[in-house]
Amino acid sequence: MQLKFTMKDLGVKTRLDRLEARMKNITPALKECGLVLIRSVAKNFQAGGRPVRWKQSGRAKTGGGKTLIKTARLKNSMTPKVFGRVLRVGTNVKYAAIHHLGGRIRKNVKVKEHYRIITKAFGKSVSGRKVLVRAHGRQMNMNMPARPFLMAQDADIRIFKRILSDHITK
Repeated sequence: MQLKFTMKDLGVKTRLDRLEARMKNITPALKECGLVLIRSVAKNFQAGGRPVRWKQSGRAKTGGGKTLIKTARLKNSMTPKVFGRVLRVGTNVKYAAIHHLGGRIRKNVKVKEHYRIITKAFGKSVSGRKVLVRAHGRQMNMNMPARPFLMAQDADIRIFKRILSDHITK
């Protein structure tokens, strides 16, 4: 059985042609979705992890501040890029993957020459004394917990659907 139909209503054909054109070019909608995701990632950093909070970093525990935000370089490096019908959001910061996914870090690191203030010696308090620490190498061996920051929340998905729907139907 073969089905044929003829479209006589020019208004319907015009609307279908417009719908087809908008579906072929979803770049504006994807760019908007990228901005929504960038704002959501910033909220992930501000909240210290969403929907599950991250394990607090040692630096944040001892020195105050927030986990994964010392200089905000990682948080501010997120960029959205649209390639045809694909949206990619990411960062070029080298240490992003280990923080996002977690893992074991084993490597030799170079420590630059620096000054340190000594407040304790042999378990006893001493008046602060500035000491020069020479440059040296150090073996780093640690387990980095996963702190997934590049995550879309359920509310973001609903917004993406609305953005795409509005783009196609307007």
